Amino acid sequence: MTTACEKCGETFASRNALFRHLRHDDACRMIGEDASTSSARASTREGVHKTSVGRVFDGLGLSENVDVARDGNAARASVTRVSSRKRECDMTKDEVRALNERRRARAAKRKHERQNGEARTERDVDPASELWIGGLRGRAGTMKGLRDTMWRAMPAKSSIPQPGIKHLKRRGYRREKEWIGYGFVTCRCPAEANALREAMDGKSVQGPDGIVSVLRVLPAARKRVVASEGEPVPRRILAAGEHPDARQIFMAWTARDLEIRAKTRGLDHNALVKDAKTFASPYVSLRGVAVDAEATRRLRDELLRTKWPTQTQRRSVKSDGYLVLKRETSPRDPYAALKAACEALMMKADPSFPYDSLAITKNFISSAHVDRDDKSFQYAMSFGDFTGGGELCVESRDGATRWMIDTRERLAKFDGRSVHWVRGYDGDRFSVVWYVNREANFTAQRFDVDATFVDEPTPKSSSRCVVQ
Repeated sequence: MTTACEKCGETFASRNALFRHLRHDDACRMIGEDASTSSARASTREGVHKTSVGRVFDGLGLSENVDVARDGNAARASVTRVSSRKRECDMTKDEVRALNERRRARAAKRKHERQNGEARTERDVDPASELWIGGLRGRAGTMKGLRDTMWRAMPAKSSIPQPGIKHLKRRGYRREKEWIGYGFVTCRCPAEANALREAMDGKSVQGPDGIVSVLRVLPAARKRVVASEGEPVPRRILAAGEHPDARQIFMAWTARDLEIRAKTRGLDHNALVKDAKTFASPYVSLRGVAVDAEATRRLRDELLRTKWPTQTQRRSVKSDGYLVLKRETSPRDPYAALKAACEALMMKADPSFPYDSLAITKNFISSAHVDRDDKSFQYAMSFGDFTGGGELCVESRDGATRWMIDTRERLAKFDGRSVHWVRGYDGDRFSVVWYVNREANFTAQRFDVDATFVDEPTPKSSSRCVVQ
């Protein structure tokens, strides 16, 4: 949808472009000032108070409630803040309190990661897997527009997922007095990069604003940026057999759960904190349930064949690969075979389980955490040649017991709304988690670990052990 200037008749692809024109063209700026003045007078007569920052160009097609900013990002941020405040006004006090609690928890987590050197780092990518995409006109030069353009340009029957966008320059170079954008994208492997280059190079794609972009796709020839000053911040990784410290486990619980724990045990907050530092919860060793051998082998093979995306789908965690997949598939789903293997195994284990999402990881380095968005219990299974640990660990809501579950090619049933983590390990470890995210399938928490869904423990792990 284009916008035209009433003074000179020139058309623009966006309102921000029109505003920049009005700001720099003296003749047209007078029209904007006159329109702003007349609009302000009209609103005064009608008793309406406008909250816009800057001038309101009513006669030029601009919304009267959009804050005039120096660029489009500031305007969108302003609208986002207004929408967020409006949503909060519709919330109850308990919902607002819960929202603020989640915000504080995220802020505290980010601060802890910065202080302990746990900030996520991008995994190294083969330069041959990167592509340069030019010829981006209009809205195709935005992040959303580039994703839409790539989707339209990719082969219709291809199972290759969309590349991850590494860098985008909207005003990259000029061609016939027009600014053209370009971007760098990353595929999973060089073979996929070559296939997409052949399919997308020279292809004409019409963007959402009606502007046609003729794509130019080349191998990325840019130099990789390497930090030249100082040493990289070391990542805190659990050693083989190591558990998170007591403080980290304690802080992973929600304030509501800790209040219930304190009330149940008859302790105040300070006493509960002191008790968590000194009390060593016993670890109960369990083994998951062995499922159909053919379904287990099929899932293991699919995990080993999986091409992991270059950008993890959960930036807040540390892993070599992290996929969040929906249960439903589509004809162009690049992970259809992997989903089918997960489905086949769950049909053998619990056909009635209404899972809607899958979390699939490679070398996931887990800190103690709670899956806040879960609506029910979950199933988990691990694969790989890892040693020295790698068990799934869960702490009970009362803090009295911790379970350590062997899930290597065995299925465990537990509730992710309790604090859980993965014990430190060596080697390569893959994991699959079947979980529920839809409110319609909500179930109240009945257990931390389903002790009825376990195999007989091995002789060496049958007894309780206290890990300091």
